Amino acid sequence: MHIRYREEAVNIQMMNVIVQSLGFLAHTLPFMIVGVIFAEFIIALNIVDKISFLARPLTRFAHLSEECGASFTTAFISPTSANAMLAAFYSEGRIEKKELFIASMMTSFPAIVMHWRPMLPVLLPLLGWVGAFYFCMLVIVGLLKTLLIMLAGRILLEEKGIDNREDRDGVREGKRSKDIKIRIKEAIRESLQSSFPVIKRIVLMTVPTTFIVFTLSEFGIFDILARHLWVINAYFPIPAEGLSIVAAHLVSFVASATVASSLLLSGIISAKDVVLTMLVADVISTITVMRWLIPYYIGIFGTRIGTEIMLIATSIRISIMIAIIFLLHLLW
Repeated sequence: MHIRYREEAVNIQMMNVIVQSLGFLAHTLPFMIVGVIFAEFIIALNIVDKISFLARPLTRFAHLSEECGASFTTAFISPTSANAMLAAFYSEGRIEKKELFIASMMTSFPAIVMHWRPMLPVLLPLLGWVGAFYFCMLVIVGLLKTLLIMLAGRILLEEKGIDNREDRDGVREGKRSKDIKIRIKEAIRESLQSSFPVIKRIVLMTVPTTFIVFTLSEFGIFDILARHLWVINAYFPIPAEGLSIVAAHLVSFVASATVASSLLLSGIISAKDVVLTMLVADVISTITVMRWLIPYYIGIFGTRIGTEIMLIATSIRISIMIAIIFLLHLLW
Protein backbone atom coordinates (compact mmCIF):
# COMPACT_ATOMS: atom_id res chain seq x y z
CA MET A 1 0.00 0.00 0.00
CA HIS A 2 2.85 2.30 0.80
CA ILE A 3 4.39 1.52 -2.60
CA ARG A 4 1.09 2.24 -4.34
CA TYR A 5 0.76 5.57 -2.54
CA ARG A 6 4.31 6.44 -3.55
CA GLU A 7 3.59 5.58 -7.18
CA GLU A 8 0.48 7.77 -7.14
CA ALA A 9 2.48 10.64 -5.68
CA VAL A 10 5.12 10.26 -8.37
CA ASN A 11 2.42 10.21 -11.04
CA ILE A 12 0.95 13.43 -9.66
CA GLN A 13 4.38 15.03 -9.66
CA MET A 14 5.00 13.98 -13.25
CA MET A 15 1.63 15.44 -14.24
CA ASN A 16 2.69 18.68 -12.59
CA VAL A 17 5.94 18.56 -14.55
CA ILE A 18 4.04 18.15 -17.81
CA VAL A 19 1.59 20.96 -17.01
CA GLN A 20 4.33 23.37 -15.87
CA SER A 21 6.60 22.52 -18.79
CA LEU A 22 3.84 22.97 -21.35
CA GLY A 23 2.84 26.24 -19.69
CA PHE A 24 6.43 27.48 -19.82
CA LEU A 25 6.87 26.40 -23.45
CA ALA A 26 3.56 27.99 -24.43
CA HIS A 27 4.68 31.24 -22.85
CA THR A 28 8.28 31.37 -24.10
CA LEU A 29 8.72 29.20 -27.19
CA PRO A 30 6.44 31.28 -29.46
CA PHE A 31 8.38 34.43 -28.53
CA MET A 32 11.68 32.66 -29.20
CA ILE A 33 10.44 31.54 -32.62
CA VAL A 34 9.09 34.99 -33.46
CA GLY A 35 12.37 36.46 -32.26
CA VAL A 36 14.37 34.26 -34.62
CA ILE A 37 12.12 35.12 -37.57
CA PHE A 38 12.30 38.81 -36.71
CA ALA A 39 16.10 38.63 -36.54
CA GLU A 40 16.29 36.91 -39.92
CA PHE A 41 13.82 39.47 -41.32
CA ILE A 42 16.10 42.30 -40.20
CA ILE A 43 19.05 40.57 -41.81
CA ALA A 44 17.11 39.93 -45.04
CA LEU A 45 16.23 43.62 -45.36
CA ASN A 46 19.83 44.58 -44.58
CA ILE A 47 18.65 46.70 -41.66
CA VAL A 48 21.77 45.63 -39.78
CA ASP A 49 23.85 48.34 -41.44
CA LYS A 50 21.13 50.93 -40.95
CA ILE A 51 20.80 50.54 -37.18
CA SER A 52 24.31 49.44 -36.18
CA PHE A 53 25.57 53.04 -36.19
CA LEU A 54 23.46 53.74 -33.09
CA ALA A 55 25.69 51.49 -31.00
CA ARG A 56 28.90 52.18 -32.95
CA PRO A 57 30.67 54.09 -30.12
CA LEU A 58 30.04 51.15 -27.78
CA THR A 59 31.06 48.47 -30.27
CA ARG A 60 34.20 50.34 -31.31
CA PHE A 61 35.26 50.71 -27.69
CA ALA A 62 34.64 46.99 -27.10
CA HIS A 63 36.33 46.04 -30.41
CA LEU A 64 33.13 44.44 -31.67
CA SER A 65 31.93 44.26 -35.26
CA GLU A 66 28.97 46.28 -36.49
CA GLU A 67 26.80 43.15 -36.53
CA CYS A 68 27.10 43.14 -32.75
CA GLY A 69 26.06 46.79 -32.66
CA ALA A 70 22.89 45.93 -34.52
CA SER A 71 22.18 43.19 -32.01
CA PHE A 72 22.68 45.58 -29.08
CA THR A 73 20.23 48.07 -30.61
CA THR A 74 17.70 45.33 -31.36
CA ALA A 75 17.82 44.21 -27.71
CA PHE A 76 15.88 47.36 -26.73
CA ILE A 77 13.01 45.94 -28.78
CA SER A 78 13.47 42.20 -28.27
CA PRO A 79 16.36 40.59 -26.31
CA THR A 80 15.42 37.23 -27.83
CA SER A 81 15.74 38.62 -31.36
CA ALA A 82 19.08 40.18 -30.43
CA ASN A 83 20.50 36.88 -29.19
CA ALA A 84 19.03 35.04 -32.16
CA MET A 85 20.83 37.50 -34.45
CA LEU A 86 24.11 36.82 -32.67
CA ALA A 87 23.59 33.06 -32.93
CA ALA A 88 22.92 33.45 -36.66
CA PHE A 89 25.99 35.66 -37.17
CA TYR A 90 28.15 33.14 -35.30
CA SER A 91 26.85 30.15 -37.26
CA GLU A 92 27.50 32.06 -40.50
CA GLY A 93 31.06 32.84 -39.41
CA ARG A 94 30.49 36.60 -39.36
CA ILE A 95 31.57 36.92 -35.73
CA GLU A 96 33.98 34.86 -33.65
CA LYS A 97 33.21 33.03 -30.41
CA LYS A 98 34.69 35.72 -28.16
CA GLU A 99 32.56 38.33 -29.91
CA LEU A 100 29.50 36.15 -29.42
CA PHE A 101 30.12 35.95 -25.68
CA ILE A 102 30.87 39.67 -25.24
CA ALA A 103 27.99 40.85 -27.42
CA SER A 104 25.45 38.50 -25.86
CA MET A 105 26.29 39.65 -22.35
CA MET A 106 26.14 43.29 -23.45
CA THR A 107 22.54 42.83 -24.57
CA SER A 108 21.54 42.23 -20.95
CA PHE A 109 21.53 45.97 -20.27
CA PRO A 110 18.80 46.81 -22.81
CA ALA A 111 16.88 43.80 -21.49
CA ILE A 112 17.04 45.14 -17.91
CA VAL A 113 16.03 48.63 -19.01
CA MET A 114 13.00 47.20 -20.80
CA HIS A 115 11.95 45.41 -17.60
CA TRP A 116 10.32 48.68 -16.52
CA ARG A 117 7.16 47.54 -18.30
CA PRO A 118 6.39 44.58 -15.99
CA MET A 119 8.19 45.89 -12.88
CA LEU A 120 7.33 49.56 -12.39
CA PRO A 121 3.54 49.06 -12.53
CA VAL A 122 4.00 46.75 -9.54
CA LEU A 123 6.76 48.58 -7.67
CA LEU A 124 5.40 52.13 -7.79
CA PRO A 125 1.92 51.48 -6.36
CA LEU A 126 3.25 49.14 -3.65
CA LEU A 127 6.54 50.79 -2.66
CA GLY A 128 6.50 54.28 -4.18
CA TRP A 129 9.90 55.96 -4.42
CA VAL A 130 11.49 53.00 -2.66
CA GLY A 131 10.38 50.74 -5.50
CA ALA A 132 11.68 53.24 -8.07
CA PHE A 133 15.03 53.38 -6.25
CA TYR A 134 15.23 49.59 -6.17
CA PHE A 135 14.58 49.46 -9.92
CA CYS A 136 17.30 52.10 -10.48
CA MET A 137 19.72 49.89 -8.56
CA LEU A 138 18.91 47.01 -10.92
CA VAL A 139 19.55 49.28 -13.91
CA ILE A 140 22.87 50.41 -12.39
CA VAL A 141 23.87 46.77 -11.89
CA GLY A 142 23.09 46.10 -15.56
CA LEU A 143 24.99 49.21 -16.64
CA LEU A 144 28.07 48.30 -14.59
CA LYS A 145 27.93 44.78 -15.98
CA THR A 146 27.79 46.12 -19.54
CA LEU A 147 30.69 48.51 -18.92
CA LEU A 148 32.74 45.65 -17.46
CA ILE A 149 31.94 43.45 -20.45
CA MET A 150 32.89 46.27 -22.83
CA LEU A 151 36.23 46.63 -21.06
CA ALA A 152 36.78 42.88 -21.32
CA GLY A 153 36.04 43.07 -25.04
CA ARG A 154 38.52 45.88 -25.48
CA ILE A 155 41.20 43.77 -23.78
CA LEU A 156 40.38 40.35 -25.26
CA LEU A 157 39.38 41.26 -28.81
CA GLU A 158 41.50 42.69 -31.57
CA GLU A 159 40.61 46.18 -32.69
CA LYS A 160 38.60 46.32 -35.88
CA GLY A 161 40.71 48.54 -38.12
CA ILE A 162 39.09 51.53 -39.78
CA ASP A 163 40.23 50.34 -43.19
CA ASN A 164 38.67 46.94 -42.68
CA ARG A 165 35.44 48.55 -41.54
CA GLU A 166 35.37 50.79 -44.58
CA ASP A 167 36.09 47.86 -46.87
CA ARG A 168 33.27 45.98 -45.31
CA ASP A 169 30.97 48.97 -45.72
CA GLY A 170 32.04 49.21 -49.34
CA VAL A 171 31.09 45.60 -49.97
CA ARG A 172 27.79 46.21 -48.29
CA GLU A 173 27.18 49.32 -50.39
CA GLY A 174 27.51 47.14 -53.45
CA LYS A 175 24.93 44.76 -52.06
CA ARG A 176 22.70 47.50 -50.71
CA SER A 177 21.29 48.49 -54.09
CA LYS A 178 20.13 44.90 -54.53
CA ASP A 179 18.88 44.57 -50.96
CA ILE A 180 16.77 47.71 -51.25
CA LYS A 181 14.89 46.11 -54.14
CA ILE A 182 13.82 43.17 -51.97
CA ARG A 183 10.15 43.52 -51.29
CA ILE A 184 8.65 42.95 -47.87
CA LYS A 185 6.93 39.77 -49.07
CA GLU A 186 10.21 38.36 -50.41
CA ALA A 187 12.02 39.32 -47.22
CA ILE A 188 9.38 37.51 -45.17
CA ARG A 189 9.72 34.40 -47.34
CA GLU A 190 13.50 34.52 -47.10
CA SER A 191 13.43 35.00 -43.33
CA LEU A 192 11.03 32.07 -42.89
CA GLN A 193 13.27 29.80 -44.98
CA SER A 194 16.48 30.78 -43.20
CA SER A 195 14.79 30.60 -39.79
CA PHE A 196 13.57 27.02 -40.15
CA PRO A 197 16.90 25.27 -39.30
CA VAL A 198 17.43 27.58 -36.33
CA ILE A 199 13.87 27.14 -35.06
CA LYS A 200 14.18 23.36 -35.44
CA ARG A 201 17.36 23.35 -33.34
CA ILE A 202 15.78 25.62 -30.71
CA VAL A 203 12.71 23.39 -30.39
CA LEU A 204 14.81 20.20 -30.22
CA MET A 205 16.98 21.72 -27.50
CA THR A 206 14.41 23.71 -25.53
CA VAL A 207 11.64 21.13 -25.18
CA PRO A 208 13.65 18.29 -23.54
CA THR A 209 15.71 20.75 -21.49
CA THR A 210 12.51 22.33 -20.15
CA PHE A 211 11.09 18.97 -19.09
CA ILE A 212 14.36 18.01 -17.39
CA VAL A 213 14.61 21.31 -15.52
CA PHE A 214 10.99 21.23 -14.34
CA THR A 215 11.37 17.59 -13.31
CA LEU A 216 14.31 18.58 -11.09
CA SER A 217 12.24 21.48 -9.78
CA GLU A 218 9.16 19.37 -9.01
CA PHE A 219 11.20 16.80 -7.11
CA GLY A 220 12.68 19.55 -4.93
CA ILE A 221 16.24 19.82 -6.24
CA PHE A 222 16.05 23.61 -6.62
CA ASP A 223 14.31 23.96 -3.26
CA ILE A 224 17.09 21.98 -1.57
CA LEU A 225 19.69 24.23 -3.16
CA ALA A 226 17.71 27.33 -2.18
CA ARG A 227 17.43 26.17 1.45
CA HIS A 228 21.17 25.72 1.63
CA LEU A 229 21.58 29.27 0.40
CA TRP A 230 19.60 30.57 3.37
CA VAL A 231 22.78 30.25 5.42
CA ILE A 232 24.24 33.07 3.34
CA ASN A 233 21.58 35.44 4.68
CA ALA A 234 23.49 35.66 7.94
CA TYR A 235 26.31 37.36 6.04
CA PHE A 236 24.12 40.00 4.37
CA PRO A 237 23.16 43.30 6.03
CA ILE A 238 19.41 42.67 6.22
CA PRO A 239 17.10 42.42 9.24
CA ALA A 240 15.53 39.15 10.34
CA GLU A 241 12.12 40.55 9.40
CA GLY A 242 13.33 40.80 5.80
CA LEU A 243 13.62 37.02 5.46
CA SER A 244 9.92 36.89 4.65
CA ILE A 245 10.61 39.10 1.61
CA VAL A 246 13.36 36.73 0.51
CA ALA A 247 11.07 33.74 0.93
CA ALA A 248 8.32 35.45 -1.06
CA HIS A 249 10.80 36.38 -3.81
CA LEU A 250 11.57 32.69 -4.31
CA VAL A 251 7.92 32.34 -5.29
CA SER A 252 7.45 35.48 -7.38
CA PHE A 253 8.58 39.08 -7.71
CA VAL A 254 5.04 40.36 -7.13
CA ALA A 255 4.80 38.38 -3.89
CA SER A 256 8.04 39.86 -2.54
CA ALA A 257 6.97 43.40 -3.44
CA THR A 258 3.65 42.85 -1.67
CA VAL A 259 5.31 41.56 1.51
CA ALA A 260 7.84 44.39 1.41
CA SER A 261 5.04 46.95 1.06
CA SER A 262 3.24 45.55 4.10
CA LEU A 263 6.39 45.61 6.24
CA LEU A 264 7.30 49.10 5.08
CA LEU A 265 3.86 50.61 5.69
CA SER A 266 3.66 49.05 9.14
CA GLY A 267 7.05 50.51 10.06
CA ILE A 268 8.62 47.12 10.77
CA ILE A 269 11.50 47.76 8.37
CA SER A 270 12.93 50.95 6.82
CA ALA A 271 13.22 51.99 3.19
CA LYS A 272 16.90 51.10 3.28
CA ASP A 273 16.10 47.63 4.60
CA VAL A 274 13.52 47.10 1.84
CA VAL A 275 15.97 47.98 -0.94
CA LEU A 276 18.80 45.90 0.53
CA THR A 277 16.51 42.92 1.19
CA MET A 278 15.02 43.02 -2.32
CA LEU A 279 18.54 43.05 -3.79
CA VAL A 280 19.61 40.17 -1.54
CA ALA A 281 16.47 38.31 -2.60
CA ASP A 282 17.52 38.79 -6.23
CA VAL A 283 20.88 37.21 -5.45
CA ILE A 284 19.49 34.25 -3.52
CA SER A 285 16.66 33.55 -5.95
CA THR A 286 19.15 33.20 -8.81
CA ILE A 287 19.29 29.45 -8.24
CA THR A 288 15.54 29.15 -8.81
CA VAL A 289 15.62 31.51 -11.80
CA MET A 290 17.92 28.99 -13.48
CA ARG A 291 14.85 26.91 -14.32
CA TRP A 292 13.91 29.66 -16.81
CA LEU A 293 17.41 30.66 -17.95
CA ILE A 294 18.67 27.18 -18.82
CA PRO A 295 16.07 26.38 -21.53
CA TYR A 296 16.34 29.93 -22.91
CA TYR A 297 20.11 30.04 -23.38
CA ILE A 298 20.49 26.43 -24.46
CA GLY A 299 17.62 26.81 -26.92
CA ILE A 300 19.24 29.78 -28.67
CA PHE A 301 22.97 29.07 -28.43
CA GLY A 302 23.16 25.30 -27.93
CA THR A 303 24.13 23.29 -24.88
CA ARG A 304 27.79 24.19 -24.39
CA ILE A 305 27.87 27.82 -25.52
CA GLY A 306 24.49 28.59 -23.98
CA THR A 307 25.53 27.17 -20.62
CA GLU A 308 28.85 29.01 -20.66
CA ILE A 309 27.24 32.37 -21.51
CA MET A 310 24.56 31.88 -18.86
CA LEU A 311 27.04 30.97 -16.09
CA ILE A 312 29.49 33.77 -16.90
CA ALA A 313 26.77 36.42 -17.25
CA THR A 314 25.02 35.30 -14.06
CA SER A 315 28.26 35.19 -12.06
CA ILE A 316 29.21 38.72 -13.14
CA ARG A 317 25.74 40.05 -12.31
CA ILE A 318 25.69 38.42 -8.86
CA SER A 319 29.18 39.73 -8.05
CA ILE A 320 28.24 43.29 -9.00
CA MET A 321 24.95 43.08 -7.10
CA ILE A 322 26.70 41.87 -3.92
CA ALA A 323 29.14 44.78 -4.22
CA ILE A 324 26.23 47.21 -4.63
CA ILE A 325 24.49 45.73 -1.57
CA PHE A 326 27.44 46.30 0.75
CA LEU A 327 28.22 49.69 -0.80
CA LEU A 328 24.65 50.84 -0.14
CA HIS A 329 24.83 49.47 3.38
CA LEU A 330 27.96 51.52 4.09
CA LEU A 331 26.92 54.76 2.39
CA TRP A 332 23.18 54.93 3.14
